[in-house]
Amino acid sequence: MPREALHLDNDAVAHVLDEIADLLELKGENVFRAVTYRAAARSIRDLREPLAELIEQKRLKEIPKVGPSVGEAIEQLVATGRSIRHEELQAAVPTGLLTLLGVPGVGPATARAIYDHLRITTIDELEQAAKDGRLRQLPKIQTKTEENILKSIAALRQRTGRALLNEARAAANTMLAWLRQETGLELLAIAGSLRRFRETIGDVDIVAGSDDAPPIMAAFVRAPTVERILANGDTKSSVLVARGMQIDLRVVPPRSWGAALLYFTGSKEHNVRLRGIALKRKLLLNEYGLYRVGAEARGQELACASEEEIYAALEMDWIPPELREDRGEVDAASRHALPALVAVGDIRGDLHTHTNWTDGRDPLETMALRAKAKGYGYLAVTDHSPGLGMTNGLSLERVQARLAEAAALNAKLAPFRILVGTEVDIRANGKLDYPDDVLARFDIVTASVHSSFSQPRDQMTARIVGAIRHPLVTALSHPTGRLLERREPYDVDLAAVIAAAAETGTRIEINGGPERLDLPDTWIPRAIANGATLVASSDAHAIEELEWMELAVATARRGWATPGAIANTRDLDAMLASRKKA
Repeated sequence: MPREALHLDNDAVAHVLDEIADLLELKGENVFRAVTYRAAARSIRDLREPLAELIEQKRLKEIPKVGPSVGEAIEQLVATGRSIRHEELQAAVPTGLLTLLGVPGVGPATARAIYDHLRITTIDELEQAAKDGRLRQLPKIQTKTEENILKSIAALRQRTGRALLNEARAAANTMLAWLRQETGLELLAIAGSLRRFRETIGDVDIVAGSDDAPPIMAAFVRAPTVERILANGDTKSSVLVARGMQIDLRVVPPRSWGAALLYFTGSKEHNVRLRGIALKRKLLLNEYGLYRVGAEARGQELACASEEEIYAALEMDWIPPELREDRGEVDAASRHALPALVAVGDIRGDLHTHTNWTDGRDPLETMALRAKAKGYGYLAVTDHSPGLGMTNGLSLERVQARLAEAAALNAKLAPFRILVGTEVDIRANGKLDYPDDVLARFDIVTASVHSSFSQPRDQMTARIVGAIRHPLVTALSHPTGRLLERREPYDVDLAAVIAAAAETGTRIEINGGPERLDLPDTWIPRAIANGATLVASSDAHAIEELEWMELAVATARRGWATPGAIANTRDLDAMLASRKKA
């Protein structure tokens, strides 16, 4: 699609505004202009209405930090996909400087200094200069900065370019809704790594069951979200939608539905194990069905219409998609020993959320009402402590006001209960961001690392374990600190963290934020085996993000967690009573 035909959505407009801010700083213009553009970008990401509607209704000025110049850029971007100001800045700033900003830890001032002194405009050149020790010779760049830049470049090279779960699910669900509307299909499902809830997604796979494929393919390639058709075949087509995400559609006969769904869900390793078991029984398993082989059998069909009957024919229980990674699930299913995994319906409350008192979008009452509507019995509001300046953390005076607000709402919403908590920073020196007399006033205290991510392993481990052992800390949030596709985990001994949590009764969070999904699924079985208690949380900063609990639960399921392993599957009294500190 030609660039002139693009009409950017809210996220895309916000991205360009952020880039304008970067370019302003790289050009050396007034820093406050850059701050304004970034603030406007944040406000736009928080909007619940499309910018096009606000423009039509002449309401752009209602958006915080959107004045005449920012407003003009927004109108141009929504109408044409281009901004004159953006293009002027791109022409004025040396090509490649924006590339340097893609390296974590390299800000506009550092990038400009590197360019001015060394004329570096590529990541390869930056890496070589760091290896040669030339960066540390520049003003305000120390040896440690140089080392961190090398680590950041190494991490950057490991990024996969895969999509986050929420992005892939949104694209897939939009396409499913379109196909159902246009074709009336009943046999239609997400498959692939998205069905397995892997933490990042490559291509989105959709499987349809029908004896009449052409109308389905025609509807698929003309979907409103399609930006480019990659392939358009009789039974398989591929398209690109927003942000370069690829969606593949396969249409199979209804009689092969179960076999196709099983095959295209994967994983490859899981499918190989199943095919091996089939071959030992003189059976053939493929995307069309399960068949007997041999001269006498003549391809006799045993099962193909549902996954359940295929697994049963292989003498095993049906395996939930989240477990299909060849991590012992095939043997467990053959022994009829699969655990009863935790489900979203088991969750009784959310223990990590934020409101507009700090860096959230919605008021406490709005968050509480949405949680109550979801069927929860309780909601913990864990707004930030003041140490992390960008989050507008709660001062001691505001903590008191928050307690008063929650008390009034609890009287109004009973028996639903708001728990007043805090997400307290674990400072670089290991101390918590509130004194004990303040921490004692909270119902929930979840401790988190939000700074000094590059500390050595021993120091970071001691920092976190110390917080876990604090008698007033309820839980440890997002234990590895990773941001998927953006920031590597900090160097920490997770085995020691799990051991301390099991010893003290401090819960370890499984954070459902799509960038986090932290504790990672591969560590969950070890936490459970060592006796640690887990908590599944959304880390919601808006009412819509309360739905991220599904991602937390899916991650828990990938880690073989049962309801008993998750603290907030219990009602309020049992949940509060279950936490014992050593």
